[in-house]
Amino acid sequence: MADSSNPLHGGGAKGAPKKKEEVPLEDRLGLTTEQADAATEKWGYNELPTVIVPLWYIFLIQFTGTMPYMLELACILSLVVEDWIDFAIILTMVCCNGWLGFHEELKAKESLEELTSKMEQKIPILRDGSAEQLNTRYLVPGDVVLLCGGCAIPADIEWFEGDVLSIDTAALTGEPLPRKYPGEHGPLILCACTVRAGEAYGIVRKTGIHTEVGSSQADIMKDKTQTKISVFEERVLYAVKVIILISMVDVFVIFFVQGLGRGQFDSDFKELLLTCLSIIIAAVPVALPLVLQVTMALGAGKMASQFNAVVTSLPALQDISSMSVLCSDKTGTLTTAHITIHAESVWTCSSEFTQEDVALYGVLSSNRDKKEDAIDRSVVQHYDRLFPNGLAKAAEYKKVRNVGFNPIYKRVVYEYNHPKHGNITIAKGLPAKVIDTADGGADDAADQFTVEGLAEIQKTVKDVDYDFSKKGYKTLGVSVKKGNGPWKFVGILPMLDPPRHDSAQTIVNLQNAGIGVKMITGDHLNIAKETSKLIGMGTNIYAGEATRVASEQTNELIWNADGFAQVLPRDKREVILVLRNKFNIVVGMTGDGVNDAPALSAAQCGIAVDDATDAAKNAAAIILTSPGLSAIYSAVVESRRIFRKLKAYVTYRFAATIQIVIVLTLLIFISNCPINSLYVIMLALFNDLTMLPIAYDRQQAAKT
Repeated sequence: MADSSNPLHGGGAKGAPKKKEEVPLEDRLGLTTEQADAATEKWGYNELPTVIVPLWYIFLIQFTGTMPYMLELACILSLVVEDWIDFAIILTMVCCNGWLGFHEELKAKESLEELTSKMEQKIPILRDGSAEQLNTRYLVPGDVVLLCGGCAIPADIEWFEGDVLSIDTAALTGEPLPRKYPGEHGPLILCACTVRAGEAYGIVRKTGIHTEVGSSQADIMKDKTQTKISVFEERVLYAVKVIILISMVDVFVIFFVQGLGRGQFDSDFKELLLTCLSIIIAAVPVALPLVLQVTMALGAGKMASQFNAVVTSLPALQDISSMSVLCSDKTGTLTTAHITIHAESVWTCSSEFTQEDVALYGVLSSNRDKKEDAIDRSVVQHYDRLFPNGLAKAAEYKKVRNVGFNPIYKRVVYEYNHPKHGNITIAKGLPAKVIDTADGGADDAADQFTVEGLAEIQKTVKDVDYDFSKKGYKTLGVSVKKGNGPWKFVGILPMLDPPRHDSAQTIVNLQNAGIGVKMITGDHLNIAKETSKLIGMGTNIYAGEATRVASEQTNELIWNADGFAQVLPRDKREVILVLRNKFNIVVGMTGDGVNDAPALSAAQCGIAVDDATDAAKNAAAIILTSPGLSAIYSAVVESRRIFRKLKAYVTYRFAATIQIVIVLTLLIFISNCPINSLYVIMLALFNDLTMLPIAYDRQQAAKT
């Protein structure tokens, strides 16, 4: 803000929209220090709250639950009867199982801390009538801020004066092309977007946890603080509880029958306690956590070494075997996130021009140095594919001048001189704006023109452009003027974000494995449907707003839909939660952006693809380290192998537990035979330890 005495005037570019009259004058003047302090008291700082979980609590929580309680009871009984050997062995078991759980919890805590760490950022803020650079942490609703090119949006901010801003919304929507604000998407710019071009003033409307991104990140942190266990492990522990409950009833029966019926209360109470202790030990599968951890760790190692997938949460590797639905982001996940020109669909206006002409004029009106610009990069790559040695031909044209892209003009203009063809002027941009620069409203650019045969061409191009949009293409028009001749419309370059090379095959493999696939994307509905056709997915796709009203009809819509487009991060999370909680199925989610993080965290199997953002990686349970999605199918196959191994072990272990408890009970009741608890402990331990090699078992993955 150069003019601190009156910073809100004179900042708009020529031709920019005027300030919005509906914004009250007092709002446009910003806040005083006192008002800002009061707002901070009410809304808090513009940051995410850190959830602090003490290490001592994480450690102690490992010794709660049915299995730990049973082992602790056995430990107390052996201490009471002064059976020190049994006490030492059982205590070692309790500590080992506690340490395993504590280790897993620490990994989750580290991920949480990484998620909440952030870099300091400053922004010009109007306080007490003057502008100053303040840390974004101190932003409050009502603050007036200056947004410039390259600035990361630090809160939910409403545009009200200045240039029309070009905003990169990929972090929220996944859409690779920038949006214009204000425009068809309204004046509110959401936190986590980035200003690509322009300079304007805005009023902060929401900060911290109250922003769209903040509320989503708060959900992620809440997920991170909760201990996650797989659906398989949850059912195993339920079965363990049932067996232990029945065994406890058996222990009470033995205690009173032996104590009262056979007089052991008086004659040998210590032996009676040791007998009960032996039944308790026999009922607890003491090595179950160890076998599960070893098997899963080996599986995770294989995933990393053979399938380029890093498993950060072992429960997800168990759950993916029983995954019923995989929800996937589109841009950067199913597609490459690199816009390309669809060469076979390039449209020329007349026989006067060829597809090669469209490519040549397109590249002449592009800048090879703008490698981060999705449009110029795609046009240059299209030309280079058509003409591998075309640089020499393009070099014949000597640039005279150029007018760069402006969000108001929606076009670029380049003027060249050629030794044979003379002076040539090229316009590239929104098709309507390179046909008639006054279309949609006149602007004040120096180059104003209409193409030859305007009325007929306008109608034809409008129809062609509509057909392209129905197929999911974004379009780029090219017009040319040779010498003093008329402007002529050359043609249209259709742009599409192409699917990854293995997306279609991965979809087929997953469907053959009984897994439904749904696309959830922030991109346009037509683009989502066209991409679905290209990779063999269904096209029953709805707008994201259809998920925002909670009802049974919405739940059924989510269940039956092939996907959703134009969604916000909360919409993706809502779809996951409905599938997981309402339909009680195991849900997977793949994604790469900040917008995918809430859904990745909510899913039992959150998978971050290669080149994903840090936010997505922190929220995910599995991280792919190579391009493409084939590793997801590999993870399903490997997980189903692991599931079969664990199922075989658990089935055997439960059968052995029931068998041991029944045999010992019959020995006690029929023969009044005293049971040495040490032998039972050794039997239980060796019974489990001999099953550890099952982790190396050569199992085949089931089809279902």
